[in-house]
Amino acid sequence: MELCRPIEKIGEVVKELHALIDNGIVILQGDLAAGKTTLVQALAQSFGVKEAVTSPTFSLQQNYGERLFHYDIYNHGLDQFMSLGLFEELEKEGLHLIEWGDDRLVELLSQAGFEVVKVTIKKERDQRCYKITKVG
Repeated sequence: MELCRPIEKIGEVVKELHALIDNGIVILQGDLAAGKTTLVQALAQSFGVKEAVTSPTFSLQQNYGERLFHYDIYNHGLDQFMSLGLFEELEKEGLHLIEWGDDRLVELLSQAGFEVVKVTIKKERDQRCYKITKVG
């Protein structure tokens, strides 16, 4: 599925994601400033999160409540993500949002039996295009 929407209509993208997955892993891919963290913020708002949602670029992981988990592996890479034991974190019930996950991570997670949705975001003029693919 591909949705192209202006940022003001990001709620429509969130609604589609909720229809696909409310418990599992969402891999967010896209260039710098494509809108990965913006999508996470909109998803967090849909979960009732009131606190500020920022990218955990340096901390690697942020938790919002007991059901929303946010990871950013840009600075750390998949190998460090695995070596820190965060793969086991993905077994917790809830929605796990991983920024900068690559196709190698998608394949690993799928082979391990996790429910995975991949969202590739592209910035186009005054909107973002979200290619949403359920894996496995």
